[in-house]
Amino acid sequence: MSEAFDAVVVGGSTVGAAAALALARLGHEVAIIDRSEPADTADDAPLDARVVAVSPGSMQLLEALEAWRHVREGRIAAYHEMQVMSGRGHVEFAAGEHGLPALGWIVELGELDRACWQALAARRRITRLVPGEVEAIDIDGDAARIRLSDGNRVEGAMLIGADGQQSRVRTAAGIGVTSHHYNQKAIVTHLETEKLNPGIAWQRFTELGPLALLPLPEGRSSLVWSVHDDEAARLMQLDDETFCDALAEHAAGSPFGAFETLGQRHAIPLVRRQSGALAAGRVALAGDAARSVHPLAGQGLNLGLGDVAALIEQLSNMNTGGMKPGADPTRRLARYSRRRFSDSVLVAGGIHLFNEVRTLGTPGLYAMGAGFDAMRLSRSARDAFVQRASGLSEARKACRALNDL
Repeated sequence: MSEAFDAVVVGGSTVGAAAALALARLGHEVAIIDRSEPADTADDAPLDARVVAVSPGSMQLLEALEAWRHVREGRIAAYHEMQVMSGRGHVEFAAGEHGLPALGWIVELGELDRACWQALAARRRITRLVPGEVEAIDIDGDAARIRLSDGNRVEGAMLIGADGQQSRVRTAAGIGVTSHHYNQKAIVTHLETEKLNPGIAWQRFTELGPLALLPLPEGRSSLVWSVHDDEAARLMQLDDETFCDALAEHAAGSPFGAFETLGQRHAIPLVRRQSGALAAGRVALAGDAARSVHPLAGQGLNLGLGDVAALIEQLSNMNTGGMKPGADPTRRLARYSRRRFSDSVLVAGGIHLFNEVRTLGTPGLYAMGAGFDAMRLSRSARDAFVQRASGLSEARKACRALNDL
């Protein structure tokens, strides 16, 4: 016998958990499946090197889903300014200029996962199948049926795949994926600097690749430096002092002074992926199952939470008649796919072009810098960029839908 639900979510990271929270708020009986719950950490535990940028729109959505309240203040840092440099050109953004309390927040990925699972535990209509290992997925015109490795079976009128870049849900739905290997790795670590970071997200495009310093609690900074595989291997072999010297050479113009100490370095392979569609029949994809992008713009998680906002809009009463729990979601998921696919391609394509400028060498970097200078002189251009990057338009629609319930 299979236990039946209105919706089944495979994947319990932030995007999958947010999707489950949203579907439950819309009145659906939901099952969420993952191998394990997020690990709990002490308030004073060292920060994980894996951090993500959360846009104002994503924060607003997580707040509406009652997850943001569980993010601990000591493990998060807001950035109120953003400075971007290339060649001799630069552009600066300030939250106050655009009527925002912050341009975004830097948060440990694990902290967001943990906060979302605290919200899951408090939400009715959600069954957590953990530990749960998906063994087989069968999708037909009536339902999506999942067999777990422990022999349990569940089925749902709707199946949400939030199970990452190697999504089994995507494969079972017959949705193809294209991949582009950048032959780059992102070197990530946490830094202490001569001057405390007061809440500035700073980025310079270098000939090796984009280099970002992002604020962390207590004035520290998170380094994300994307370089070619060969260069990554060389940099990872350097001792801390020599690595800091190399970093200082390429981080010219940083407002934080000398790099004094750093944590353990990690080198993460970078691959761009795009699914051929974001839905097929009763199945929808969200987050990294739908696409993965280069980290230079900090948009990966925000695109995934944008998927959740779009799902809310399509499945809620904002659309004529709404969708009753357990009803056939095919038409609404098709609309979701069309909308989010175009957004995915647009954003991912733009990020890809920015990253590829490094292959043009110094002329390309100076041309990009000239573009930054032009934006710096245009308030309307800066405002349009911030409004797009904030994700507030989509989040506000989703939050209105949730508040209308």
